[in-house]
Amino acid sequence: MKRIAIFTLIVFIMSLIPAYTQTSVIGKMEVEVAVPVTAVETELLNFGKIVPETSGGTVQISPDGERTATGSITLMDDTYSAGRFTVAGMPNSLVSIVLPQTPQMLTLSNGNSEITVNDFISDVPVGGQIVRQSDGKAEVSIGATLYISNGLSNPAGYYSGTYEVVFMYN
Repeated sequence: MKRIAIFTLIVFIMSLIPAYTQTSVIGKMEVEVAVPVTAVETELLNFGKIVPETSGGTVQISPDGERTATGSITLMDDTYSAGRFTVAGMPNSLVSIVLPQTPQMLTLSNGNSEITVNDFISDVPVGGQIVRQSDGKAEVSIGATLYISNGLSNPAGYYSGTYEVVFMYN
């Protein structure tokens, strides 16, 4: 009798607990792996041959390759150019560009003098995006300003350096 009462009590308690059912479903997943953004320098940022005189000044190269000078700088030759890159990625995608935000240095070949380059600018439209051409390539041009002291502070010679440009998908 005691067993029947316990069994009845258990059945009663179980009837108070709502019955739950289970179901399972198969979810779908996907991913599209995009072609990575790549860039190749096709022309270096070249300020050309210059002569800094008494007070120095600046030499600016625009993204479209125009060169201007301020201060006491003499521009010597016509061998100068904006930096140019071919960017490749997914056709018809948007790509952003990040230019150097801090001064970069050109160092004299013997390492005893430096010239500052800053104020980098590109021909990427306002908003920092370029619309990729249907072939997945785009040309990007970079300009900057070279800040040079007088000829005593920056002696004659060949100065070189590097700068980093970052391209990424939006």
